[in-house]
Amino acid sequence: MLPFSHVALKMVSTFISLWFLGTTISKDMRMDAVFPPVVEPSDSGLPDGHLLPLGCQREPDGPVKEYAEPLTPIEFWNLHVKDYVPLVYRQAITKAPAATNWRSDEYIREKYGDLDVLVETKNEDRGTRPQRMTLNDFLDNYKRKDWYVVSLLPDPMRADMQVPRSLLCGTFKKTILESNLWLSAGGTKSLLHYDADHNLHCLMSGRKDFIMIDPKYDDLLVMNEKRQYSGSSWSHLDMNRIDLLAHPQVSEVPWTWATLLAGDCIFIPAGYFHQVRSYGRSVAATIMWAPLNKFNDSDCATTDIDAYTALSDVQLQWTYKKGDKSIDMGFVNVEVELRGNLLDLMAERNDTKLTKELFTVYYQRIVVDEDQDGEDIDEEDLEVIDKMFGVLDINKTGYLTRQGLENLDIEILKDVARILDEPHGPVKENDDVGTRDEL
Repeated sequence: MLPFSHVALKMVSTFISLWFLGTTISKDMRMDAVFPPVVEPSDSGLPDGHLLPLGCQREPDGPVKEYAEPLTPIEFWNLHVKDYVPLVYRQAITKAPAATNWRSDEYIREKYGDLDVLVETKNEDRGTRPQRMTLNDFLDNYKRKDWYVVSLLPDPMRADMQVPRSLLCGTFKKTILESNLWLSAGGTKSLLHYDADHNLHCLMSGRKDFIMIDPKYDDLLVMNEKRQYSGSSWSHLDMNRIDLLAHPQVSEVPWTWATLLAGDCIFIPAGYFHQVRSYGRSVAATIMWAPLNKFNDSDCATTDIDAYTALSDVQLQWTYKKGDKSIDMGFVNVEVELRGNLLDLMAERNDTKLTKELFTVYYQRIVVDEDQDGEDIDEEDLEVIDKMFGVLDINKTGYLTRQGLENLDIEILKDVARILDEPHGPVKENDDVGTRDEL
């Protein structure tokens, strides 16, 4: 746990940050920057917190548990990841070059300006497709436009990012899926949502506030119906104006909170609801890894988890380098969802070959209805199945053996995943990618 002196120092730092923020942001933003929100009794007969931002409807249960330094991987698993319990690490990535260098637009422009990123609006809108543009184009305009980089972290930038010791051995290190970049001029607000994967969100510059809600309260949060194979979803509630006349149950939802400053990280478990707000120029990177039921620590005794490790020194499943057609953000874990599930299905059916008929059962389970095999498949589904199996059947024999599936190159599995779920942003064709347009 953090010693009191460190807590006091962080509180003073937060107040100083707020004072500086007050010179550059609007009155409404300054009011919103008071965090955690204070619940004031209503004098109008309406419920407390009616038409106010999320968090004003009831007092928080307290802050997210904090640590002065990252736990070992085994401690991390036993105390937090196993039971999906959030935490905050204070000053966990101060050795990373990004902690200093990414505070400068000119540094990012000089080293990474020609790399593509996906750009969204500051107030998250799941119905709007992101733009794709270079970091140079973004930096030219982001202080005066409603732009927010929410993108796969380009491969070259991984060298600047540190991997905290909690992820440096065992199952964690072997199941890292992707890393994301977050960059804005501040004033961003996410929807209340949850993600399919575990997430370590680390801040390089600025300030971010988090409202955290246990997933057991999902029936009180007006959730969007998620696609069966997606694993993530969001609330339809207006985060800026919670209508308690229409949704009085929101006042019953307990929540905890966290404020991150530069150098801090927060662990957001898979499936855990969170809403995020940023202030001032804000830069962050996240590391996402797959949630699994067991932790294999067989290599932890021989791994030096205290040695500095850059993100470029560990293997990620989904990456982006200059020239890639798509920026593959938010795709499934192909080792589990594709290779693993197909092998399990073959074992369940005692089949030695994966045929298109058996693949159709797999597709039907994950996309249409997991409780029915081979039913409710329409012509459009059949076209998708033909396309996906055609990619898997690299030898054009009409089947894959178990060994063939086990040895199949992961890039082929990723091509199959891109058919199952289209890329999050525009696909680059003949260098024709829109830039500098309003979202």
